[in-house]
Amino acid sequence: MGVRRRRHQRRRSGEAGREGGGHRRRSMRILILTPEFPPQFGGIGTHCFEMAKHWSRGANVTVLAPAAPPGQTRAESRFEVVDLRPTRSRLVRLVRTERAARRLMSGDGFDVVYVGHWRTCGVAFRFAAARSRSSARYVQAIHGGEVLYLLRSRARVMLRQLFRWTVGPADRLIALGEYQAELLEQLGIRRDRVFVSPEGVDMSGFQRPATEEVVSGLRRRHRLEGKRILLTVARLAPHKGHDTVIRALPEILVRVPDAAYLIVGDGSAAEQLRRLADQVGVAEHVHFAGFVPDHELAGYYHLCDLFVMPSKELNGDTEGFGIVFLEAAACGKAAIGGRTGGVVEAVQDGRTGLLVEPESTAEIADAAVRLLTDIELAQRMGEAGRRRVAESMQYQDIAANILGACCAGAATPRSVA
Repeated sequence: MGVRRRRHQRRRSGEAGREGGGHRRRSMRILILTPEFPPQFGGIGTHCFEMAKHWSRGANVTVLAPAAPPGQTRAESRFEVVDLRPTRSRLVRLVRTERAARRLMSGDGFDVVYVGHWRTCGVAFRFAAARSRSSARYVQAIHGGEVLYLLRSRARVMLRQLFRWTVGPADRLIALGEYQAELLEQLGIRRDRVFVSPEGVDMSGFQRPATEEVVSGLRRRHRLEGKRILLTVARLAPHKGHDTVIRALPEILVRVPDAAYLIVGDGSAAEQLRRLADQVGVAEHVHFAGFVPDHELAGYYHLCDLFVMPSKELNGDTEGFGIVFLEAAACGKAAIGGRTGGVVEAVQDGRTGLLVEPESTAEIADAAVRLLTDIELAQRMGEAGRRRVAESMQYQDIAANILGACCAGAATPRSVA
């Protein structure tokens, strides 16, 4: 069936401790269904990983996710990951996810099922829940792009109906930003069913400055000695805006001759972006780092002078929030973001960075030159971003708030402490 169960260090059911009278109270059991998971790169995977990491401190958590790519391994954790053999076929993926979820729900008695993507995992969950007769609370996370396209095409009528069927029985929908909540309202979802939470970041992995040895090593590796570095960390997908930054580079280089553009991530648009850099005449100034594991990302953020990702709305894709903006902020870096989707919440224009029209090379160039040449301004914005993340956007707090929303109204509260 394409499923492999991986047991990590975790507390088993019934090990949450004793209460008065010598009785044990069963730990909450949570199942997370996600279409991606670290070491795979992506915002949904990062979000689900952080939920699992923090929830598993007081609950028994199982994650059903695609297996790690060949040559990559998952970090040890308190929770259990059930690997699902990946496939390019949506139908095969649906069937495999449904079968694995049904088997897990039939045997493990979950209290909450947290679904990371309505179409990739939610549809499978609905079928699995019906066939397993699960009584678990169904909580659906909404990231943005996976529902935006339902509103942008006249050909999406059947998909909108499928969406409503899928999330109709959900006990709670988690909108990861106000933008997502507004999309749900446009799709006819009552606001009282929705809990709104910002995305977050794990400060512990980013706030400590990378050592000079690490930063110097990255400079040498990518031949960036003496350069002022613009950085993007993202999948190489058309809506992320790498192409617009490359097109803006000639104007940036006129005014900041030592500028360089470092791209971290891989994806379907890699070769297209390489050709574009060559056509625009900036190939020697664009550096492709490829896939970078999570534990090395902080070094890249600390290496750069400025973070830039002018995401745009394209063919139903957009940036639902942009966790990478928070990661850059945690490292004290100012950011340039596209004025679209949930980025307007992630980047506070004029305070933690600058927002631009995502298709305007002139605006991107002006913003980049401004922050690369006014070092005091860039540092002030970076520090404001760091404070904001530390005060209100740390994953440990966000995970606790979301779990509270998952359990709100439950007939029998479980131990989550």
